[in-house]
This record gives sequence, C-alpha cells and structure tokens, in this order.
Amino acid sequence: MNENSLDMRNCQLGTDCIIEPNVMLGYGYLNAQKPLLIGKNAHLHSGTVIYADTTIGDHFTAGHQVTIRANCTIGDRVVILHNSTLEGNLTIGKGVKIMAQVYIPSQTRIGDMVFLGPGVNILNALLPMRGEAKLNPVTIGNHVVIGGGVTILPGVSIGDNVFIGAGAVVTKDVPANTLAYGNPATHKPIPESWGDINDPSQIFNGRDLWNNYPDESWKDESFNGKDIWLTTDERQ
Repeated sequence: MNENSLDMRNCQLGTDCIIEPNVMLGYGYLNAQKPLLIGKNAHLHSGTVIYADTTIGDHFTAGHQVTIRANCTIGDRVVILHNSTLEGNLTIGKGVKIMAQVYIPSQTRIGDMVFLGPGVNILNALLPMRGEAKLNPVTIGNHVVIGGGVTILPGVSIGDNVFIGAGAVVTKDVPANTLAYGNPATHKPIPESWGDINDPSQIFNGRDLWNNYPDESWKDESFNGKDIWLTTDERQ
C-alpha cells in the first residue's frame, strides 16, 4: 500500500464523503468488535486516524492529524480540527465545534451545540499515578462556549449556556447560565445581552476555511427547530 493511499481496515462510510490521502479508518486494537461507522458527507483531512468501535454522524469534518480512539459516539455536524485527540469511550452531541490542539480524555460527555477553543485541555484523573486508579470524567451541557487555553479539572460538571473565558482553570462545577473566568475560575451570571444559545450559522457553516463547500441543509433539519434549544432537563 503506497504512502498516499487510504487505509480502510474496518469501516463503513456513508455517501458523498471526501477522504484525503494518509487517512486510517477502522484502526484495529485488542478485542475490537465492530467496524467504524461514519455517516454521509464527511470530510477527513490527511493524517486522521479513527479507531474501530466508534460511530460518527453525518456531515463530519476532521482536520489534519486528528486522532479518535475506540468507543466514541459523535453526533451529526461535528467539526474536529487539527492535532486534536479524543481518547475514546466518550460521547459528543450534535453541532459541536472543536478547534485545534484540543485534548479530550475518556468518559467525557459533551452536549449539543458546544464550542471548544484551541488548546483546551480536559482532565479526568484526580491523582494520576497516585492513590486509587479511578477516573472522574467531565460533563459539559448544551450551548457551552469554552475559550482557548482553558483547563477543566477532573469531575467538573458544566451546565447549559455557560461561557468560559480564555485561559481559565475550571476547578469546580459551573452552573447553567454562568460566565466563568480566571485561575481558579470565578463565576457570575452570564450577561443577558449574550443570549442563551450558540449561533448555529457559525457552527454549521464554514466547516473548513480552505476547503469550504457551501451547505445550508442544516436549516431544513429537525435539530434547527425549537427542540435543539431545550435545556438538558427539558429533554429528559
């Protein structure tokens, strides 16, 4: 297999996908069971590696050198940009935009319509290499904005409609409708003028600045309706 070929070991692709050279799909590992599933209209840039036993929805974009390990469930219209790593065993909702060099550890849960700025680091071990080997995963609600360079400590829960300023270190839970900033992050109510939802046009349009393919089909999909703006509690 030459160096510019697509390595599809164990993968099922939807229609109209763009797969650039040097992409590995369905990477095998010990005890792998199911093929990688990717929906229609995906665009995967060179260097991307995605493991088997992961399911990804429609209109997915992966930048260069993205790594997604096994047992991830990723919704429709998710964008993950260059050199970001998802460590597996995690869930990401619809319309999530993850910028470059983001690290997301296992068991993280991310809701719908979330933005993670460049260089965000999420942690899941309180005492790595010390004490009990127990994970404390992070949970992120819907319509959350996390600025560049933010660090989120293990076990933190972030509510719906939270805005976390760039460079913050989040050490404790952030309730819904909160602005968090600083190190350690302090909280105050989010300004009403900022609204309570992320702008869908900024998430669904412009999937890739350099290879953008106009697509406004999201406007006709059900999650553009009122139901996507519901809070986590209202959905349950």
